[in-house]
Amino acid sequence: MKKHRDILIIEDDEDDRDILKEIFRDLGYKNNLVFFADSTQVVEYLRRPEIQPFIIISDINMPKLGGFELRNIIMNEEILMDKDIPYIFISNAQDESSIKEANKLSVQGFIQKGDDYNKYKEKIKNLIDYWKENINSFTSPKKNK
Repeated sequence: MKKHRDILIIEDDEDDRDILKEIFRDLGYKNNLVFFADSTQVVEYLRRPEIQPFIIISDINMPKLGGFELRNIIMNEEILMDKDIPYIFISNAQDESSIKEANKLSVQGFIQKGDDYNKYKEKIKNLIDYWKENINSFTSPKKNK
């Protein structure tokens, strides 16, 4: 069942990865977490036919390849779009332009990290619970041809 598949987390900051590991441990989800510190490795990983993740959680501001650019690549490659993977941004950015850019890229969520661990954990819980409940009801938008 898709809701038990891997959760991909793309986060270049080691402290933020550690916080997410702790949050997921505290929440007790059975999904395997697959972390990428280097966002340039994600596309090749996703191109593998056997890779069918439950969800992608991606930071926006990363060196080499930012989250917006990564999402754009995924949206423009049919083999990746056909996997119908919900794509969620997590970011410290709170500016309106980042949110607008995320919406242009048809993401399925945007979470602001913040400094409050319990609030951040609650946001992650709500996100995962929502997609576990609704994963079969929605699909990612397809590339316009």
